[in-house]
Amino acid sequence: MIIYGTNGSLVRTVGAEPELACPACTTPRAMRLSVFSRYLHVYWIPLLPYTKPAVAQCTRCGGAWEASELPPGAGEVQQALRRLKKETRAPWWQWSGLAVLGAGLGWGLLANNQDERDTAAYVAAPQVGDVYTIRSADSTGHAQYSLLKVVGAQGNGVELVANEYVTDDAHPLQQLNFPERYAQESFPLTNLDLRIMLNKGELTDVDRLGQ
Repeated sequence: MIIYGTNGSLVRTVGAEPELACPACTTPRAMRLSVFSRYLHVYWIPLLPYTKPAVAQCTRCGGAWEASELPPGAGEVQQALRRLKKETRAPWWQWSGLAVLGAGLGWGLLANNQDERDTAAYVAAPQVGDVYTIRSADSTGHAQYSLLKVVGAQGNGVELVANEYVTDDAHPLQQLNFPERYAQESFPLTNLDLRIMLNKGELTDVDRLGQ
């Protein structure tokens, strides 16, 4: 279950300007102007701000109004509220959740690019012990995955043994990589065959165990 909601905080408060009088009790220099910032949160972590309510409050009679609620004769108070709201920014910490999401996305993209580069390098220079993740389709067209293990590598080719099990897990190494699950007989493929499989999306990953 995802816990989300909204919250708010006081960002700025200023004392009354001499020309501002309360629209209710007409007391001069009694208006206090405040700007709040409301923000979305997920698991109580601020995600991003979405509105900045500005409120005028009389320190004498206690009356309080947002800019849109002020009576027609309170134009100066309304203008002061709008000016203060325009000059006030939401605090940086209310963007912290979005910043974390952006950093996580950036890290994920970098990690994925590095994994793709590693896979291409391992296919170009195979070593004994490399484990290839192979994708195919079952009779209904759904993707299924298995493993091939390099048991010999020399010249322009490799000797492989096939894992005799399949799974719908795109990362099947922990589930399938046990010696008893591989076939006894090996078969050859050339390095060109491996590159073709990689380019076609049939070979999706290479694990060089111990590195």
